[in-house]
Formats: sequence, C-alpha cells, structure tokens
Amino acid sequence: MGTILIIDDDSTIQDVAEAILKRQGYTILKALDTEQAERHLSSTCIDLILLDIVLPGQGGLEYLMDIRNRYPSTSVIVMSGKVRTDLLPVKKLAQQFGAVCILSKPFTAAELIEAVNGALKNSCS
Repeated sequence: MGTILIIDDDSTIQDVAEAILKRQGYTILKALDTEQAERHLSSTCIDLILLDIVLPGQGGLEYLMDIRNRYPSTSVIVMSGKVRTDLLPVKKLAQQFGAVCILSKPFTAAELIEAVNGALKNSCS
C-alpha cells in the first residue's frame, strides 16, 4: 500500500500507530527524532510522514518546513498531544508550513486511519 514514517519521541505512540497501520497493509518506519528520520528519508521512498510537533532538538514545525523544501511530494500529518491541534491558529500555522492533516493525540484507530487515508488523497476533513 505504501510506506509511512512515524516521527515521534514517544515510542508508545509509535507502537500503537504502527500496529494500527500495519493491519491496513502499510509498511512502517519509525524515528524518535529528526536525525533518525533523516536516515530513513535519505534511503527509502516515503509516502507519508506522521510528525509530532514537539520533538527533542529541532522542533516538528521547523522540521516540517525542511521536509517541504526537500521532499515536496511527501504528504505530512502533524500530530500533537501537548499542543491543542483543534485550535484554528495551530491548524492554520501547520497548513502554512505544509501539513496536509492535523491529528490530536491520543487518537483512536478510526481517527488515525481516516487521517492517513485523507492525507494520501490530499484531502483531510
């Protein structure tokens, strides 16, 4: 189906998302920070990135701008449990930085699948 890179410093979130998405037929790669993410991005064709806003070192929104510049065809879902992603300013900022969808953590399996399917079609609700 496709390859998804999950960039989140919370391994539990990574493991939950991986379990849900593998059942949908996706290949999953994981990175705890942007340095690990770079290794995957430089060696593998990634269809979608799930990117946490709050990361150690380089922040998620800053990294999102970097991804948009270097991998413009790769869709990105921004996610966060620390920043309220339902706030309009956060949504606008993430979209301006190039996110296709925004996902609040914790998420349900249905919410994750809906966001992933929407992002891969470039149409999130």
